[in-house]
Amino acid sequence: MSSGVEEHRGPPFSRRRKRDSRRRHIHPAEGERLSDHVRFGLLGPLEAWSGNVRLNLGPPKRRVLLLRLLVENGHPVSADRLCDDLWEGHPPAGAVSSIHSHISRLRDVLEPERALRGQGTVLVSGPAGYTLAAPPDTRDSNRFEEAVNRSRGLLARGRLVDAQSEVERGLSLWRGTPLTDAADHAFAAREIARLEEIRMAAGELKATVLLQQGEPEKAVLVAEDLATRAPLREAAWALLMRALYLAGRSAEALRSFETIRMLLSEELGAVPGPELSGVHMGVLRQDLPAPAYFRSHAAPAAPAPQPAGAAGPLVGRADELARFDELLSDAAQGNTRWVLLSGEAGIGKTRLAEEFASRSADAAFRVVWVRCGLDIAVEEEEEEGDVRVHPLSRLLSALYPQIRIEGGPEAVARDLAERLTEQPTICLIEDLHRAGPRFRRSLGMYARLLRDVPMVVVCTTQDADDVGLRELLAVLVRQSRATLLPLGPLTVADVHELLKRHSTPFTPGLPGTDLHQREAAALHRRGEGNPFLITEILELPSDRRTGPDAQLPASVSRVLRARMDLLDDRVRKMLEAVAVTGGELDVELLLQMRTITREELLSILDASVIARALNWEDDTAPGRPGRYLMPDLTRELVLHDLTPARRQVLHAAAAHGLGELRKRHPVHIARHLMAAGPLVARDELIDAALRAGNRCAEDDQHAEAALWFDHASAMADDPGVRAEARHAADAARRQLAQLDRLQQWTGHPCDPAGLPDDDTWPEDSEPRVS
Repeated sequence: MSSGVEEHRGPPFSRRRKRDSRRRHIHPAEGERLSDHVRFGLLGPLEAWSGNVRLNLGPPKRRVLLLRLLVENGHPVSADRLCDDLWEGHPPAGAVSSIHSHISRLRDVLEPERALRGQGTVLVSGPAGYTLAAPPDTRDSNRFEEAVNRSRGLLARGRLVDAQSEVERGLSLWRGTPLTDAADHAFAAREIARLEEIRMAAGELKATVLLQQGEPEKAVLVAEDLATRAPLREAAWALLMRALYLAGRSAEALRSFETIRMLLSEELGAVPGPELSGVHMGVLRQDLPAPAYFRSHAAPAAPAPQPAGAAGPLVGRADELARFDELLSDAAQGNTRWVLLSGEAGIGKTRLAEEFASRSADAAFRVVWVRCGLDIAVEEEEEEGDVRVHPLSRLLSALYPQIRIEGGPEAVARDLAERLTEQPTICLIEDLHRAGPRFRRSLGMYARLLRDVPMVVVCTTQDADDVGLRELLAVLVRQSRATLLPLGPLTVADVHELLKRHSTPFTPGLPGTDLHQREAAALHRRGEGNPFLITEILELPSDRRTGPDAQLPASVSRVLRARMDLLDDRVRKMLEAVAVTGGELDVELLLQMRTITREELLSILDASVIARALNWEDDTAPGRPGRYLMPDLTRELVLHDLTPARRQVLHAAAAHGLGELRKRHPVHIARHLMAAGPLVARDELIDAALRAGNRCAEDDQHAEAALWFDHASAMADDPGVRAEARHAADAARRQLAQLDRLQQWTGHPCDPAGLPDDDTWPEDSEPRVS
């Protein structure tokens, strides 16, 4: 239709959306109501709705283009990238014009009033490319994930009926294979796999709820479907066996174990894992209970005490502990104090909060823990004004059962204040960045109402680019004079202290002290001062922590991979090139290698820095700019994951790219060519080795020169070239011997002009993953 719309009764999720639009509070500053946004259906064939009207998205290629923009989650995509992705790396001559035409038609459909308003607000263009500015709630895939997370939170608090309803509501959004229109495109494969994994987890969650409700026969049907869709998924088979057993069908449970055992053996050459084997033994012993998949949080309490030292040493946080002691003393006098611990993942927020809790317990404070996203979830089905659903009031009323929850927030706050005078309390709220908007509003409200009571509220949060979170933090600082404690990396001295606690005791001043200090500096660099990363590295044998034989701990590898999985292919390809070329971003070289284009450079850099795959480092030398560097652990992981063929391709591209640039050192080119393996002709390798040897000899790097001449001699078939290279190698060694004699005679080491540091050269060493 020329108008771009089709009349329709409404999408499967329209009824829920209407209900949400009545309940959900949208801040006036946000402008349009939620119902004004176009809604997108990705969990099946692509759909777009405006109210009850389904929009006509046009031909298949236009639908794939819209999906490509949707999966980018608000990040820009350049026209060149769109051409590559839509035509699988082989765009036709008129691809860019076709993209512009499709974009124009999509704008007409998504924003028919754009001509009246002027500049569009949904599908916008900028220097980095095209951006689809669609709020997360407008995509059914996001609402599905939110429903699953809410269901987990409800199950954690023992609300089984509500948990079942929520997970079923999320699963009902599925209409088929997600991103169906782009299923054969590479850019959609990762998102399809991610959504299918969440769908499997949601099915397992539903089966778990049914088992806890005492409905094993229904759970069997769910688990059978899961095992059919993913026949090698052990968690699904474990649920099926448990459900069959609890339904009184033990023989079928044992047959199911034999089925998955044979599948694993024949398909993967593997054996059942601990979970599946444990369920099998439970069936054999006839003592298998219903799954305790999530613990109940009906009455939040302090974490179970740990043995001394179990939490690990706490170093480098003396200032934060001193400040907390002051706040704790102030709270004991009847004053409410708020503390905000912020920092990146692994920086030690939870460990420091545990120390706060320990000191508070010693001071006779009652300790309350809650984790956003697990203990606290937002119940969208409740009325906004119902004070009973305010998470903080529910949390504290669990501690004080006599508290009234009738009336408005002021009445609750008065009763709560009276109860808090009976015993000082510390409330530790973890992962505030995961909290929903209603919990944040509740927290801000109680910060205003609860004053002058003996209470400390400690909130931990990651550094997140979240406008709502920033607004909440501003409210807490303004209304409650909250103390901000941003946690930065550990210093080298802190790492030295950690190293001493993990090492065999030694006496400072005796031999070995300097060794520990040097190792501490190397650990600090490798772990970026992050306590989690450094602690995991310290669990390795001492000779595997740093240096050429360093290992990558499996736990660190999983964390880094999860971070890298959030990046799209173009960012990962750039990072592969940066890793192979030494770990420092060389824009001109990457452009020569055709890894990126200038148009997409800024957006790729932003994504890399946000994921901490690249860090900016200021140069202390006057007049020299800073540089982007890849952290050591990230580079090790990227190099480890490269196949030999992919690595050789990158080395060959780097060598040829360097050859096109001016003033690039011949050694760099030669090393890349040597690492490119069979992709480079022998004559080219010989010429590169000779040029590298000559340059090293000119720079008085005679040992390096001799090695390059030896390489040339070993590869040369021509007797004349081989003799010339041997002669040059002998001459370099004679020069080296003369310098050694001069050093012995003068007693001072020679200081010839040298090359750049070795760590700027490409390395082929591959870290082992434990």
